[in-house]
Amino acid sequence: MSPQRPNMLRVKTAGRPTNAVLQRPQRRFDDVMISRNSENAEISPETESSPPVVALVRYGVVPQIARFTVSSDVLDSMTGRTIHGVQVVVATERGIETGQLLEIVGNAVASPEKAVTGQLLRISNSADQDEFLVNRQNADHEFFDWQVRVRDWGLELQLIDLEWTLDRQSLILYVLNGQNAETTRLALLAAAAGLGIVHVQPVEADGIVHQTSGGGCGNGGGGCGSGGCGS
Repeated sequence: MSPQRPNMLRVKTAGRPTNAVLQRPQRRFDDVMISRNSENAEISPETESSPPVVALVRYGVVPQIARFTVSSDVLDSMTGRTIHGVQVVVATERGIETGQLLEIVGNAVASPEKAVTGQLLRISNSADQDEFLVNRQNADHEFFDWQVRVRDWGLELQLIDLEWTLDRQSLILYVLNGQNAETTRLALLAAAAGLGIVHVQPVEADGIVHQTSGGGCGNGGGGCGSGGCGS
C-alpha cells in the first residue's frame, strides 16, 4: 500500500478576485507547506522564516487603508466565506477598532513601505457591532461639547468628527488645520482636564494626514499622524 499523504492546508494569497471565497482544505504561506498530521511535527526553517499573511483593512470614521497581520486561527475562521467586505476587529496604534476587510495578501519581507499597522483580531460579532453602534451614538452626542472645548482653549483647529475605539479606551478627534504643536496641545489640554486618552488626527481634503509620531505624551505619541496623551 502506498504511504498516506500528509493532511495539509493551503491558502492562495495572491491573484484572487475581490469576491473570492477562502478555500480549504489546504493552506499555503508563500510556497511553504504546513503539515497537520502530527502535533509534534517538526517546523522547517523555511516555515519559521516565511513572511506572515497580511490583510488589507479599511478602518476609521475618516477611512484609511492599512496592512494587518492575520493569525492562522483567524484565517481558519474565514474558510469558506466571501471575505471582501467582511466586518472585522483590528488592533491599531490607536486601540481596538472595527474595520472592513478588503483582501488577504501575502506580505513580502518587511520594509518601511510595507510595514504593518497592527493585527487583525477576529471577524466582528454581534456584540462588537452593538458596541460600535453605541459608541457612534455617544460620539455624535459628544461632538458639540468637544467643539466648545476646542474654541474655549483657543486652539487653531477645526473639529470635523470624533469616534471612540471599540473598547472605549481612547477617543479619536479628527481636525482640520492640524499642525504638530496644536494637535499636541489639544491632547495635553484634554489630559489635564481628566478626559482620558485622546488621539488627535489631522485631516485634509485628500484624507488622513500622515505625520511622524512623537507629538504627544503619556502613551508615546499615539502613533503615526496623531498626538496622543493619557491622563
